[in-house]
Amino acid sequence: MESSRVKRHVKVVCTIGPASNSEKVLAQMLLAGMDVMRLNLNYGTLDEHARTISLVRRLSRELGLQTGVLLDCPGLKKYPSSTVGNAFKEHLQFAKAQDVDFIALSFISTAEQVAEIRRLLTAMDYTVPLIVKIEQGAALNESDLILDIADGIMVARGDLAIQISIEKVPLAQKRLIKAANQRGKPVITATQMLESMVKSPTPTRAEATDIANAVLDGTDALMLSEESTIGKYPVESVETMVRIAVETETAYPHEERLRVSSQASLPEMSDATARAACQIAEQVGAKAIVAFTAGGTTALRVSKYRPLQPIIAVTPSETVMRRLAVVWGVHAALRPRPQGLEQVFDLAASVVVDMGVAQKGDRLVLTAGVPLMVTGSTNLVKVHIV
Repeated sequence: MESSRVKRHVKVVCTIGPASNSEKVLAQMLLAGMDVMRLNLNYGTLDEHARTISLVRRLSRELGLQTGVLLDCPGLKKYPSSTVGNAFKEHLQFAKAQDVDFIALSFISTAEQVAEIRRLLTAMDYTVPLIVKIEQGAALNESDLILDIADGIMVARGDLAIQISIEKVPLAQKRLIKAANQRGKPVITATQMLESMVKSPTPTRAEATDIANAVLDGTDALMLSEESTIGKYPVESVETMVRIAVETETAYPHEERLRVSSQASLPEMSDATARAACQIAEQVGAKAIVAFTAGGTTALRVSKYRPLQPIIAVTPSETVMRRLAVVWGVHAALRPRPQGLEQVFDLAASVVVDMGVAQKGDRLVLTAGVPLMVTGSTNLVKVHIV
């Protein structure tokens, strides 16, 4: 993975469709900066989507990238007269068969509906992060309860604008991003971010400002929809989004975000350890924060505090590696489980050198749990010199 990609904090989600589902275009989009591939199951056949998943995973392996796969399940949008379980069941079964990394739930109105889908997944013996699309007025009103039970949210501005009126969407976006940030849960900002690039090779100034504002608000990821499904310039859209995000991040208020997030810190050892790692990294000028994580929680906790440094998540799980692809500032490395602390230190140094984010003599901040790689046991912070 090239060092310039690792130094970008905000992630890019791209919806795949007729304009982008060929091997050539997908490879170009991956190289341009696509972190997560989204498939909207409201369109196309399941067989077509299965082929696209297989293709992007093969390309990702060949290119040495960690690409997440997000399935957007229409649910009640497609089957409005069904119960929640019946509306989502077929697509959840497909998601399990494909071992996807995230599921986005459409037209959710209440936290109880999310809980019902959780119960259905439990009955299916399937665990997967749920990203709830906030696109209904009722969901916006219950957004705090939904965030408590979901693994993340998507600010789906198109349908939301119809529901609550367009002038209310900007403040709703800011409130939703802030609420997700406070809980340390990923938030995706979506819909018409580069709409003019469906037909034009360049965006409008307003679109560039829209992306910049979402970055400064604290979004984890930016999403392309029609731009990459039916547009004439899917690769250029990814490149443009990445350029705007990278430029905007030069003005990102990392120190302020750390102070603000600290006010919402949790009385938990793992949260305190993550916050301490970010504070120490800022003070000593570390090149990276290396988080050893079995289930991904350690990296999520560090991301919550929005450090300047890239967060390098070292994990033995390919599933965890892919599921961190949507998380702000986190770049995962797949490595065998370390057998002792000395191996942790050596492994951290080798990973950051391999990724091009540090070299001999640079400082790192390491965070891990003792006993090693036990989910939820993060209790160690160390300054380490490569």
